[in-house]
Amino acid sequence: MSQLSKSLEKRIQELTASIESQKTELAAYERVLHMELSKEEEPVETPEVAPEITAALSAHAKAEPAVAKASGVAYSGNKTALVADIVKSFGSKGATPKDVDAFFAEKNIKRSKNLVYNTLSYLVTRKSLVRRDGKYFLPGTTPAAAKKTAAASPVKTKRKLSPEGLKRIKEALKKRWADKRAADAAAAKKK
Repeated sequence: MSQLSKSLEKRIQELTASIESQKTELAAYERVLHMELSKEEEPVETPEVAPEITAALSAHAKAEPAVAKASGVAYSGNKTALVADIVKSFGSKGATPKDVDAFFAEKNIKRSKNLVYNTLSYLVTRKSLVRRDGKYFLPGTTPAAAKKTAAASPVKTKRKLSPEGLKRIKEALKKRWADKRAADAAAAKKK
């Protein structure tokens, strides 16, 4: 047997094992989904799945309900846009950094340790997101209570200068520039 044939045969075996593993995992996910939808102990037709896998999956589904809200979000390769889309999917309930991180973990998207926090902070500075009580929202989708408190705060008005104040500022600027021109002229004469 040639080296290429051996290599191909080995790769086929690896892929077959991977497919079998994925089939088992898919069956476990289907079982958990069916349990969540029907709230029954055992579904009518279930493929044989290891009990520890089913238990782990059902515990994960109960521990991370927020991930289900963002499951319709698609990853296009831009992690900043993905974080914004995840927050958007939470709507007026808001998303915590843990919710966003759980989505990344569920979808197996590689990220640095602080990517979620840094991206959320960046989006807040760009005013693409709003942070309130540890949750992040799109602008204008904060809860009603937060809107009431924002409406109750006094509106700040711009300060207006009196004509006399404006005149004093103009005179001070003219004097400053005249002094600067005189200093520059004196420095030029010394050279």
